[in-house]
Amino acid sequence: MIYQFSVYLHILSAIIWVGGMLFLALVVVPATRAMDPAERGALISALGRRFRVIGWLCIVLLLATGAVNAGYRGVTLGGLFTAPFLESAFGRTLLAKLALVALLILLSALHDFVIGPRWSRARRQRDPEAQRLAARLRWRAATLGRMNTLLALLIVALAVLLVRPLG
Repeated sequence: MIYQFSVYLHILSAIIWVGGMLFLALVVVPATRAMDPAERGALISALGRRFRVIGWLCIVLLLATGAVNAGYRGVTLGGLFTAPFLESAFGRTLLAKLALVALLILLSALHDFVIGPRWSRARRQRDPEAQRLAARLRWRAATLGRMNTLLALLIVALAVLLVRPLG
C-alpha cells in the first residue's frame, strides 16, 4: 500500500511539474506575444514566481518518492554503482534518469533563482543598458526553460523504460 501511494504521488508530481512547464511554454508564452512588453513581462514574471513554488514542491516530492520507489524495487545507494547493477538495462536506465534529474535540478535552480530574478529586476529599469541586459537574460531564461522542458520529457521517457523495458 505504501509503495502504490508513493508511485501515485510520484506520477502526480511529475504530471503537475511537466504539465506546468508545457503549459507555460505552449500556452502562456505564445498567448502573450501580442501584449505590451511591460505587461507581458509582468505577467510572465508573476506566473513564473507562482509556478516556482509549485515546481520545487513537486521536485522535492519526486526526489522523496523516487527514493522510496527505488528502495521498494531493491535499489540501494550502495548498489547503484556495482558492476551487476551497471550491467543491467534497468541499472543503466535508472542511472541515466538520475543523471538527467540532477542536470534538470541544476538548470532549474539557475533559471529560477539566478537568471529569472535578475531578468525581473532588469526589465523594470528604464535605462538602455538595463534593457539590453534584460533582453539577454530573457533569452537565457527562455533557453533554459526550453532545455528543462525537453529534459523533463526525456526523464519521463526513461521512467517508462524503467517499468516497461524494450524487447
